[in-house]
Amino acid sequence: MLHTDWLLAVVGLLIGTYLVRVLPFWFSGIHRLPAPVHRFLELVPAAALGALIVPDVLGQAVPVVAVATPVLAFVLTLRGSNLTVVVAVSILTAWVGLLVLGV
Repeated sequence: MLHTDWLLAVVGLLIGTYLVRVLPFWFSGIHRLPAPVHRFLELVPAAALGALIVPDVLGQAVPVVAVATPVLAFVLTLRGSNLTVVVAVSILTAWVGLLVLGV
């Protein structure tokens, strides 16, 4: 016997996942976005990664590593480095710092 609650949850997740994946294709015909929207969309990946990485670095690392890693990421971002480079260097800095300082 199938419970209605489970069925509704599965259908809701299916619709939500489908919409999230298909929306970019629906709006791909829009070639010109307003400048504020374009700028906002460029910053979303960095904000999401920051929200995931920074609490762990600040909460569990040695104070030197907890300060050096975000400062290095900020400096690299100001210099115009690629987001992938900033994230890779930040992770490497935190990892090496934790290995060297022995947490």
